[in-house]
Amino acid sequence: MKSHHLNHILNNKTLGSSELVQLLNNYLFSISNNIPEIIKTVRIVKTKLGHFEAVNSYLDEMSSVIKVKEKKELLEFFKEYSINENQRAKIIFNRIYPRLKEIQDLITLSRSGTVLAVLKLWHQKNKKIKVVVCESRPKFEGRLTVKELSEVGIKVELITDAMIGLYAPKINAAIIGADVVLNNGNVVNKVGSKALAILCKKFKKPFYVVTSKSKFSKKKIFKAKKEEPREIWDKKVKNLSIINIYFEEIEKKLITKIFTD
Repeated sequence: MKSHHLNHILNNKTLGSSELVQLLNNYLFSISNNIPEIIKTVRIVKTKLGHFEAVNSYLDEMSSVIKVKEKKELLEFFKEYSINENQRAKIIFNRIYPRLKEIQDLITLSRSGTVLAVLKLWHQKNKKIKVVVCESRPKFEGRLTVKELSEVGIKVELITDAMIGLYAPKINAAIIGADVVLNNGNVVNKVGSKALAILCKKFKKPFYVVTSKSKFSKKKIFKAKKEEPREIWDKKVKNLSIINIYFEEIEKKLITKIFTD
């Protein structure tokens, strides 16, 4: 059963990296009495999820605790991490909230645990907010975002990614999470983020990024990775190439402000 939970984390392509780290923290806590198994799991996770900055940051921090070889300290780390993760979202919200006070209509895309947390906290202060969410092909993470926001009473509207141009002039601001914040100030996030940022620039709308410090990297270069073409279309057509890319780089000049903990 435990291996099933780990596989769910390793093969999940819809949750944000911060959410994956929370699941990983919970899983490691469940096997905290078996340090050799934890060390083995860390090696596997680094291989499968090492491209996520938040995952690497978490594993590095946790590995330093393992070296002490004190089970009590390890248990304390897992508990504290869960508490601190919730606190991080509140800190980020408190920093962006002054910008949100006069805003009612937002647009976002994909699924970000930090964005979800910020929007839920914002809704507690303003019940009239409305959030437009792009569906985010090919894994449709936007549908998960819509479901979670609607369940807490937030008014949501789901649109196709291609409809961003129709909605950019209507909204008050855009807000996204980040997979990585590069050392040059550029942000890497789900494909569609750059198009949204360019449209916000054109229509003079704020484009905000909310993310934890664990996403900040020393790297200056991002290389897009091609994913499984069948996720877009599983038909074989003569002379057809299908390109499936999940993440893209958004230049610093397109970003109004990055809010972090």
